[in-house]
Amino acid sequence: MKSLSDKAGFLILANLIKYSVGFTMPMVLVRVLSQTDYGTYQQLILVSTAAVGIMTLGVPTSVYYFYHHVPAEQRSTLIVQTSLLVAAGGILTAAAVFFGAGTIAASVGNPPLAGLLRVYAVSIAFTIASEHSIAFMISQNRFRLAVLFETGEILVRLILLLVPLWLGYGVPGVVGGLVLLALLRWAGRNAYLFFRSGVRFAGWSKSLFVREQLTYSLPVALVSVSALVGSTFNKGIIAASFSPAQYAIYAVGNFPIPLSTIFQASVADVLRSSLPPLVREGNLAEVARIVREASRKLSLIVLPSFVFLYGFSEQLITLLFTARYRESVDIFRIFILTVPLDMLILSAIPQVFGRTRLNFYINISTMVLLVVLSYVLLKAIGFYGAIVAAVASQYYSSMLFVVVALKLTRTTLPRLFAWAHMLRVLLCGGGALLVARMMIGLTPSSLLDLLLAGVVYSLAFLLLAVVTGVLTPQDRTLVRRWVAKFLPSAAV
Repeated sequence: MKSLSDKAGFLILANLIKYSVGFTMPMVLVRVLSQTDYGTYQQLILVSTAAVGIMTLGVPTSVYYFYHHVPAEQRSTLIVQTSLLVAAGGILTAAAVFFGAGTIAASVGNPPLAGLLRVYAVSIAFTIASEHSIAFMISQNRFRLAVLFETGEILVRLILLLVPLWLGYGVPGVVGGLVLLALLRWAGRNAYLFFRSGVRFAGWSKSLFVREQLTYSLPVALVSVSALVGSTFNKGIIAASFSPAQYAIYAVGNFPIPLSTIFQASVADVLRSSLPPLVREGNLAEVARIVREASRKLSLIVLPSFVFLYGFSEQLITLLFTARYRESVDIFRIFILTVPLDMLILSAIPQVFGRTRLNFYINISTMVLLVVLSYVLLKAIGFYGAIVAAVASQYYSSMLFVVVALKLTRTTLPRLFAWAHMLRVLLCGGGALLVARMMIGLTPSSLLDLLLAGVVYSLAFLLLAVVTGVLTPQDRTLVRRWVAKFLPSAAV
């Protein structure tokens, strides 16, 4: 597990950098763009996010599975075939966005958006056509290289966004920068795949398996579609039933917590890459052990974060969004009840067994439940019905994935998840919260109060975790190893 933890650590580092930039960039953009221009930029990003999420067709995820299931000599076929599939997805998407730009702009009441979308379609095409490359790097155990690529791309993105703004080109300049970024990203990633990945491409066309790959990947793409439909309906029913001011309160209460994006997704990618060989060998006991250990380690991050967010939800919301959004606190407290689910690596398990249709079936049933509950609970309990429906549907989905995971790994619940350990983590978090709450009101600044509380909470939790054995000697060794990567003197 040491090597898997280190692999996940590299991806977590990359995601931390990406999220930090993604979190701060809007703060920069709102200060240099008008509200109209910033809204236009966000509409472009919305189109791109939906298009990339769906029109990659789930093919990048399939790389983790097939890289370890095809003979070594067939990996060249996998690279070329995957590259052609995502390129086709990019071309089709770009054509749809280009010719549908007028309709999209009209639907959001923003006519200038049409011209920008026609140019931005090029960026979407090349972004989709390069989405598979990192999956190949991870499958080849080149985690440092994957982080290097992603970090370099983040720096280039900053330059290509900020320079046009500094020169006064506004949103058109930003779009031009994003198009150039997508071209450079596509060229760099594919140059590695075809010239530096160590794969020989002679005779690649003689062993195509397009049908098998699409059979695996299309259910993954349909999962994205069902999730998009469900979340859109959930938010749309609030927007249609209440005033814009009430919708703003609801939207703030849904303030995104990046634990899943940063930590769970990184660990899931490592498992997608590492577990297929074990499944192929029939070593299901080791699969269950690794999943259990991964969720245990994630619980050390996710559960303390959940306790802190819940205990300081009012301070956090009012600090970030001002006291005008105090009503959003109750929405936020309900919403973050889904945070503990981020420690469970569930959706990746059917994928490593090649059973992606199970993901699709679970997500379809979850979408149906979300739609029905959103409507029923909105009528029954009013404003809070939609958020309760969203939380309930997430727990329903997780329950189904647990049942599927138990059946696929042929194990028991205690062997798949360290429930007793997770309960002890929660108790340590609760004890640390009692200490940290004493910091509120000690300074004249709400920001300083929250920062002080965060420091005290972290120290108190670590102390309790060591004393109670929640943080094992192996965990402490892992922490020291990662500290040593950045502060070598601290490892002494």
